[in-house]
Amino acid sequence: MDGRELSEKLHYVGMEKAARQLAIKDKLAPIEELAEMSELEICSLISQNYQLVYAEKEEVGLVHNDDADEVFSKIKYLSR
Repeated sequence: MDGRELSEKLHYVGMEKAARQLAIKDKLAPIEELAEMSELEICSLISQNYQLVYAEKEEVGLVHNDDADEVFSKIKYLSR
């Protein structure tokens, strides 16, 4: 996943706000820099540290890269 892909999954302003809060909480960059970044830049920072698990219209699930192998090994996929 890259920043653009994640950005395209954020359908609501509240989702962008949640992405900024995640970047602040995880200290992905100094808060002054985060305040000036665009949505795409924030999403790029997040995509460097998280993997996309699922994306629905109102919710996006992310897993931190440190935990990704463990989580993805437990997921069962059903497809055609």
